[in-house]
Amino acid sequence: MDLGVAERNFVLVGGTTGIGFAAAEQLAGNGANVALLARDGTRASDRAAQLSDQHGVAAVGIAVDVAATGDSVQRAIDQAAAALGPLRGLAVTAGPMNQQGPFLEHGDESWDWYYQLILMGTVRSCRAIIPHLQRNGGGTIVTTAAYSVRAPKILIPPYNALKAAVLTLSKILAKTHGPDGIRVNTVCPGLFDTEVNDFIRAQRAAEYGVPEKDAIYTHLASNPDWNMRVALGRGGLPNEAGELIAFLLGERAAFMTGAAINIDGGTDF
Repeated sequence: MDLGVAERNFVLVGGTTGIGFAAAEQLAGNGANVALLARDGTRASDRAAQLSDQHGVAAVGIAVDVAATGDSVQRAIDQAAAALGPLRGLAVTAGPMNQQGPFLEHGDESWDWYYQLILMGTVRSCRAIIPHLQRNGGGTIVTTAAYSVRAPKILIPPYNALKAAVLTLSKILAKTHGPDGIRVNTVCPGLFDTEVNDFIRAQRAAEYGVPEKDAIYTHLASNPDWNMRVALGRGGLPNEAGELIAFLLGERAAFMTGAAINIDGGTDF
């Protein structure tokens, strides 16, 4: 399927690993140019070069911490436009988990960390790119919430609360900027087995007596605090969410805005 992204320029925040890089691969494979924004500038440049070499598109890596206050995100988005040309879309996929534990174990520092990265990182990214999209005749934004906004987990209250805030923000932006020709949709992933889990994969495989490819799902499905039972019996693969994000950024989704789309393999708790 032609996604309708060829020769258009997209920014991916958190686009060097996991779901973000999978989305970048899908876009580049369909002829789009991409800017990868991440804290690790070396990895961003290396991943951009990889996409350029493989797909013959323009790609640039830019170092920026979207959790930092100030104008660094605005400068990074402007740099992406200067490198690629008029911008037509943004995907914000950054937002890992940090401290875990029940509500009373999360002090102000934990809440502030999640707030700056998950909510304000999305706010800063959208605030920086929307004027570009307005000038360029419209565009698309995809934000990332989580399936747990409808089934909160007791060990990550700040993460759940601020992912829910991202979802609400996205619906506001869809309503506000629809007249500008800007579509805003949200993906809500469930359990995805990405490289952030690599550090515990072998340990969990040994603990549960399962192959490493099944270790993360088995661990979270068996743990009563997580209870992440998935109808399909596995975690998602990064490319499965990356394909959805690329679709939403493209013209095949031209009448979709304000949507919240679960991609969770049928997770029931």
